[in-house]
Amino acid sequence: MKCEIIKDLLPLYCDNALSDVSKQEVEKHIIKCTECQKVYEDMKYDYISLDTASKNIEPMKKVKIRLGLNKLLIALLLLFIISLGTVYELFCAHPKLASSDQITIETNLNIRGVKYVYPSPENVLVLRSYPFFKKEEKDITIDKVNNCVYVNGEKLLDEKGEPVPASGKVLQWGWVDVAVHVETAFKTVKVKHDYTNCEIAEFRPCLRFGQDKDNIIQNKEKIQHFSYSLEKFDTEKNITLKIHCKDKDIVIKPYDYSGLKTE
Repeated sequence: MKCEIIKDLLPLYCDNALSDVSKQEVEKHIIKCTECQKVYEDMKYDYISLDTASKNIEPMKKVKIRLGLNKLLIALLLLFIISLGTVYELFCAHPKLASSDQITIETNLNIRGVKYVYPSPENVLVLRSYPFFKKEEKDITIDKVNNCVYVNGEKLLDEKGEPVPASGKVLQWGWVDVAVHVETAFKTVKVKHDYTNCEIAEFRPCLRFGQDKDNIIQNKEKIQHFSYSLEKFDTEKNITLKIHCKDKDIVIKPYDYSGLKTE
Protein backbone atom coordinates (compact mmCIF):
# COMPACT_ATOMS: atom_id res chain seq x y z
CA MET A 1 0.00 0.00 0.00
CA LYS A 2 1.38 3.42 -0.97
CA CYS A 3 2.61 5.92 1.60
CA GLU A 4 0.06 8.56 0.51
CA ILE A 5 -2.80 6.16 1.27
CA ILE A 6 -1.27 5.18 4.62
CA LYS A 7 -0.82 8.85 5.60
CA ASP A 8 -4.50 9.45 4.75
CA LEU A 9 -5.50 6.50 6.93
CA LEU A 10 -3.29 7.41 9.92
CA PRO A 11 -5.80 9.91 11.49
CA LEU A 12 -8.46 7.22 11.37
CA TYR A 13 -5.96 4.72 12.77
CA CYS A 14 -5.17 7.05 15.68
CA ASP A 15 -8.91 7.46 16.32
CA ASN A 16 -9.29 3.68 16.20
CA ALA A 17 -11.86 4.10 13.46
CA LEU A 18 -10.45 1.58 10.92
CA SER A 19 -11.64 -1.93 10.28
CA ASP A 20 -9.45 -4.74 11.49
CA VAL A 21 -8.20 -5.48 7.94
CA SER A 22 -7.27 -1.84 7.24
CA LYS A 23 -5.65 -1.53 10.67
CA GLN A 24 -3.44 -4.55 9.96
CA GLU A 25 -2.36 -3.09 6.62
CA VAL A 26 -1.40 0.21 8.24
CA GLU A 27 0.57 -1.53 11.01
CA LYS A 28 2.47 -3.68 8.47
CA HIS A 29 3.37 -0.58 6.47
CA ILE A 30 4.59 1.65 9.33
CA ILE A 31 6.82 -1.18 10.61
CA LYS A 32 8.67 -1.21 7.29
CA CYS A 33 8.37 2.51 6.34
CA THR A 34 10.36 4.86 8.57
CA GLU A 35 8.81 7.97 6.98
CA CYS A 36 5.24 6.86 7.68
CA GLN A 37 6.35 5.64 11.10
CA LYS A 38 7.62 9.15 11.93
CA VAL A 39 4.38 10.73 10.71
CA TYR A 40 2.49 8.28 12.90
CA GLU A 41 4.64 9.05 15.97
CA ASP A 42 4.13 12.80 15.55
CA MET A 43 0.42 12.33 15.00
CA LYS A 44 0.13 10.00 18.02
CA TYR A 45 1.92 12.58 20.23
CA ASP A 46 -0.47 15.31 19.11
CA TYR A 47 -3.46 13.10 19.89
CA ILE A 48 -2.10 12.29 23.36
CA SER A 49 -1.50 16.02 24.11
CA LEU A 50 -4.98 16.91 22.89
CA ASP A 51 -6.54 14.18 24.97
CA THR A 52 -4.62 15.26 28.08
CA ALA A 53 -5.63 18.87 27.56
CA SER A 54 -9.25 17.82 27.17
CA LYS A 55 -9.07 15.87 30.42
CA ASN A 56 -7.57 18.90 32.20
CA ILE A 57 -10.17 21.31 30.75
CA GLU A 58 -13.21 19.31 31.90
CA PRO A 59 -12.58 19.72 35.69
CA MET A 60 -11.90 23.44 35.19
CA LYS A 61 -15.20 23.82 33.37
CA LYS A 62 -16.99 22.14 36.29
CA VAL A 63 -15.25 24.45 38.78
CA LYS A 64 -16.20 27.53 36.74
CA ILE A 65 -19.81 26.37 36.45
CA ARG A 66 -19.95 25.74 40.21
CA LEU A 67 -18.47 29.18 40.94
CA GLY A 68 -20.96 30.76 38.56
CA LEU A 69 -23.88 29.01 40.28
CA ASN A 70 -22.60 30.10 43.71
CA LYS A 71 -22.37 33.71 42.54
CA LEU A 72 -25.88 33.49 41.10
CA LEU A 73 -27.26 32.09 44.37
CA ILE A 74 -25.53 34.82 46.40
CA ALA A 75 -26.87 37.50 44.05
CA LEU A 76 -30.41 36.06 44.32
CA LEU A 77 -30.12 35.91 48.12
CA LEU A 78 -28.97 39.54 48.29
CA LEU A 79 -31.79 40.56 45.95
CA PHE A 80 -34.30 38.73 48.17
CA ILE A 81 -32.96 40.42 51.34
CA ILE A 82 -33.03 43.87 49.69
CA SER A 83 -36.56 43.27 48.38
CA LEU A 84 -37.71 42.07 51.80
CA GLY A 85 -36.20 45.16 53.44
CA THR A 86 -37.86 47.43 50.87
CA VAL A 87 -41.25 45.77 51.39
CA TYR A 88 -40.92 46.11 55.18
CA GLU A 89 -39.92 49.78 54.88
CA LEU A 90 -42.72 50.70 52.45
CA PHE A 91 -45.56 48.57 53.81
CA CYS A 92 -44.72 48.05 57.51
CA ALA A 93 -42.35 50.63 59.01
CA HIS A 94 -43.25 53.71 56.95
CA PRO A 95 -46.32 52.99 54.79
CA LYS A 96 -47.70 55.75 52.58
CA LEU A 97 -50.64 57.95 53.55
CA ALA A 98 -54.04 57.03 52.20
CA SER A 99 -55.29 59.32 49.43
CA SER A 100 -58.47 61.36 49.83
CA ASP A 101 -60.42 59.14 47.43
CA GLN A 102 -59.81 56.21 49.80
CA ILE A 103 -61.51 58.03 52.68
CA THR A 104 -65.26 57.86 53.28
CA ILE A 105 -66.81 59.81 56.17
CA GLU A 106 -70.16 59.25 57.89
CA THR A 107 -71.48 61.31 60.82
CA ASN A 108 -74.12 60.26 63.34
CA LEU A 109 -75.81 62.36 66.03
CA ASN A 110 -76.57 60.43 69.22
CA ILE A 111 -78.77 62.29 71.74
CA ARG A 112 -79.42 60.59 75.09
CA GLY A 113 -81.18 63.49 76.76
CA VAL A 114 -80.14 66.67 78.58
CA LYS A 115 -77.85 67.61 81.43
CA TYR A 116 -78.03 70.36 83.98
CA VAL A 117 -74.39 71.46 84.35
CA TYR A 118 -73.15 73.92 87.00
CA PRO A 119 -69.83 74.88 88.65
CA SER A 120 -69.04 73.02 91.85
CA PRO A 121 -69.36 75.28 94.97
CA GLU A 122 -66.03 73.87 96.21
CA ASN A 123 -64.19 74.52 92.94
CA VAL A 124 -65.71 76.61 90.16
CA LEU A 125 -63.32 75.04 87.64
CA VAL A 126 -64.99 71.67 88.23
CA LEU A 127 -68.37 71.17 86.57
CA ARG A 128 -71.01 69.02 88.17
CA SER A 129 -73.89 67.64 86.17
CA TYR A 130 -77.23 65.90 86.51
CA PRO A 131 -78.15 63.89 83.40
CA PHE A 132 -81.73 63.22 82.37
CA PHE A 133 -82.55 60.66 79.72
CA LYS A 134 -84.52 61.85 76.74
CA LYS A 135 -87.31 59.35 77.36
CA GLU A 136 -87.92 60.85 80.82
CA GLU A 137 -89.07 64.15 79.22
CA LYS A 138 -88.16 66.30 82.20
CA ASP A 139 -89.29 69.92 82.46
CA ILE A 140 -86.26 71.77 83.84
CA THR A 141 -86.70 75.33 85.12
CA ILE A 142 -83.84 77.50 86.34
CA ASP A 143 -85.03 79.93 89.04
CA LYS A 144 -82.44 82.72 89.18
CA VAL A 145 -84.40 84.68 91.80
CA ASN A 146 -84.46 81.89 94.38
CA ASN A 147 -81.17 80.35 93.16
CA CYS A 148 -82.54 76.90 92.60
CA VAL A 149 -83.55 74.52 89.84
CA TYR A 150 -86.91 72.80 89.41
CA VAL A 151 -87.40 69.50 87.62
CA ASN A 152 -91.06 68.80 86.87
CA GLY A 153 -92.00 71.34 89.55
CA GLU A 154 -89.73 69.86 92.25
CA LYS A 155 -86.46 71.33 93.50
CA LEU A 156 -83.34 69.57 92.25
CA LEU A 157 -81.25 68.56 95.29
CA ASP A 158 -77.60 67.49 95.43
CA GLU A 159 -76.25 64.43 97.27
CA LYS A 160 -76.26 66.41 100.54
CA GLY A 161 -79.90 67.30 100.15
CA GLU A 162 -79.11 70.95 99.40
CA PRO A 163 -80.81 72.79 96.49
CA VAL A 164 -78.70 72.79 93.32
CA PRO A 165 -77.76 76.42 92.50
CA ALA A 166 -79.12 78.25 89.47
CA SER A 167 -75.62 79.14 88.25
CA GLY A 168 -75.62 76.44 85.59
CA LYS A 169 -77.29 75.70 82.28
CA VAL A 170 -79.16 72.93 80.50
CA LEU A 171 -77.14 71.28 77.76
CA GLN A 172 -77.77 68.53 75.27
CA TRP A 173 -76.45 65.18 76.50
CA GLY A 174 -74.98 63.01 73.76
CA TRP A 175 -72.26 63.02 71.14
CA VAL A 176 -71.44 63.35 67.47
CA ASP A 177 -69.82 60.24 66.03
CA VAL A 178 -67.54 60.68 63.01
CA ALA A 179 -66.84 57.33 61.33
CA VAL A 180 -63.88 57.31 58.94
CA HIS A 181 -63.69 54.35 56.56
CA VAL A 182 -60.47 53.61 54.68
CA GLU A 183 -60.91 51.76 51.38
CA THR A 184 -57.84 49.58 50.80
CA ALA A 185 -56.81 46.08 49.74
CA PHE A 186 -54.59 45.85 52.82
CA LYS A 187 -56.11 44.16 55.87
CA THR A 188 -54.43 46.59 58.27
CA VAL A 189 -54.53 50.38 58.55
CA LYS A 190 -52.06 52.23 60.75
CA VAL A 191 -53.59 55.18 62.64
CA LYS A 192 -51.86 58.20 64.14
CA HIS A 193 -53.64 60.80 66.32
CA ASP A 194 -52.66 64.21 67.56
CA TYR A 195 -55.23 65.43 70.08
CA THR A 196 -55.46 69.20 70.21
CA ASN A 197 -58.24 71.71 69.52
CA CYS A 198 -57.53 70.74 65.94
CA GLU A 199 -57.49 66.94 66.11
CA ILE A 200 -55.22 65.51 63.42
CA ALA A 201 -55.42 61.95 62.12
CA GLU A 202 -53.43 59.97 59.59
CA PHE A 203 -54.33 56.65 57.99
CA ARG A 204 -51.69 54.44 56.38
CA PRO A 205 -52.71 51.11 54.76
CA CYS A 206 -50.02 48.56 55.60
CA LEU A 207 -49.08 44.96 56.33
CA ARG A 208 -49.89 43.80 59.85
CA PHE A 209 -46.38 42.43 60.46
CA GLY A 210 -44.52 44.40 63.13
CA GLN A 211 -47.40 46.79 63.87
CA ASP A 212 -48.41 47.98 67.34
CA LYS A 213 -51.97 46.71 67.81
CA ASP A 214 -52.87 49.87 69.72
CA ASN A 215 -52.11 51.99 66.64
CA ILE A 216 -54.11 50.10 64.04
CA ILE A 217 -57.82 49.94 63.22
CA GLN A 218 -59.16 46.97 65.15
CA ASN A 219 -62.15 46.00 62.96
CA LYS A 220 -62.51 44.25 59.61
CA GLU A 221 -64.50 47.14 58.13
CA LYS A 222 -61.43 49.41 58.59
CA ILE A 223 -63.52 52.12 60.28
CA GLN A 224 -62.13 54.49 62.90
CA HIS A 225 -64.63 56.31 65.15
CA PHE A 226 -64.15 59.77 66.61
CA SER A 227 -66.64 60.92 69.28
CA TYR A 228 -67.33 64.51 70.31
CA SER A 229 -69.43 65.31 73.38
CA LEU A 230 -72.34 67.71 72.74
CA GLU A 231 -71.80 69.56 76.00
CA LYS A 232 -68.22 70.30 74.94
CA PHE A 233 -69.58 72.36 72.04
CA ASP A 234 -70.96 74.85 74.57
CA THR A 235 -67.44 76.26 74.96
CA GLU A 236 -65.53 74.75 72.02
CA LYS A 237 -67.56 75.09 68.85
CA ASN A 238 -64.48 75.31 66.61
CA ILE A 239 -63.12 71.84 67.30
CA THR A 240 -62.08 70.25 63.99
CA LEU A 241 -60.94 66.87 62.77
CA LYS A 242 -58.26 67.16 60.10
CA ILE A 243 -57.37 64.01 58.16
CA HIS A 244 -53.98 64.19 56.47
CA CYS A 245 -54.12 62.50 53.07
CA LYS A 246 -51.50 61.92 50.39
CA ASP A 247 -53.02 64.48 48.03
CA LYS A 248 -54.88 66.89 50.36
CA ASP A 249 -56.30 67.37 53.87
CA ILE A 250 -59.92 66.62 54.73
CA VAL A 251 -61.29 68.96 57.43
CA ILE A 252 -64.45 68.15 59.39
CA LYS A 253 -66.17 70.39 61.94
CA PRO A 254 -68.22 68.08 64.23
CA TYR A 255 -70.24 71.03 65.61
CA ASP A 256 -71.87 71.37 62.19
CA TYR A 257 -73.46 67.93 62.72
CA SER A 258 -74.53 68.46 66.35
CA GLY A 259 -77.93 69.97 65.63
CA LEU A 260 -76.92 72.89 67.86
CA LYS A 261 -75.81 75.14 65.04
CA THR A 262 -78.15 78.04 64.32
CA GLU A 263 -78.08 80.11 61.14
